[in-house]
Amino acid sequence: MIDEKTGILLLSHGSRLDDGEEVIKAYTEMYKEEYPEAIIEYGFMEIRKPGIPETINKLTKDNDLEKIIVVPVFVAHGLHTKRDIPALLGIESDFEDEDAHGHGHHHHHHGHDHGHGHHHHHHDEEEEFEFDGEIILTDPLGIDTRLYDIIKDRISQNL
Repeated sequence: MIDEKTGILLLSHGSRLDDGEEVIKAYTEMYKEEYPEAIIEYGFMEIRKPGIPETINKLTKDNDLEKIIVVPVFVAHGLHTKRDIPALLGIESDFEDEDAHGHGHHHHHHGHDHGHGHHHHHHDEEEEFEFDGEIILTDPLGIDTRLYDIIKDRISQNL
């Protein structure tokens, strides 16, 4: 059950082509349809608008949120999910404590533990955001049998 204190940001990489936006928008709409009370928006890490600050401002504008769950709709962890997105969200990244095989620690990031709100300005973003609640960055989609089923479908459709 979603509560009215939690916002959700579905995060796409961002591209000059429209395809990525169509996909992330469709997932956002699917979620809204299943959970009509959800406070959910989609945004982009780079290239395309709305960016991360803009989307967080949209989520917090008319809602008194205590938590924002950010789901990177990416297949796997990479520099973006480990380093760039945490930096754009103003949260600490585990990137430095990883070993060469990419085994890091996964934990929630609490904005209020740092004694300041999330305030971030990026040179190619004109917007900033202020949010004093908790920002949780989830893992990307990763290895999942549901994705494997899609891969098998793509192959069988072309055999």
